[in-house]
Amino acid sequence: MTEKLIAIFFLILSVIYTYDACSLSFGSFMAPKAGFMPLIAGSIGIMLAFVLTISALFQKGCKETGSAKADINGRKLIFLIIGILVYLILFRLLGYMAATFISLIYLLKVTETAGWVYPCFFSAGIAVSFYFLFSELLGSNLP
Repeated sequence: MTEKLIAIFFLILSVIYTYDACSLSFGSFMAPKAGFMPLIAGSIGIMLAFVLTISALFQKGCKETGSAKADINGRKLIFLIIGILVYLILFRLLGYMAATFISLIYLLKVTETAGWVYPCFFSAGIAVSFYFLFSELLGSNLP
């Protein structure tokens, strides 16, 4: 029951966020304005919350979580939050490309992604593709 309420809460929160984001000017893809990213993020939030709500509503039974598994998941959450905070520091020191690459490798290893080849290539691909998207296609300056 709790999962259903949380999923519905996030759906309502995403709808309210997107509704408020519509009051800001959107601009265009080549010249984004203040409402560009909030509207995109809100739309993605609505889609993800909708999928979460549907899956929670049609979930059968209740899964019991052992205390050892909950403890491990709690540690992972703490390490993920630490990784995001370190990313903010690295972003200022090293710039976008290096900070994103290093932080994504760390986050993938914290979530127990097997091996080193996949995390390295995935991190490099994400860093380069987002740099290309914002720098070349949208004309934004990244540090």
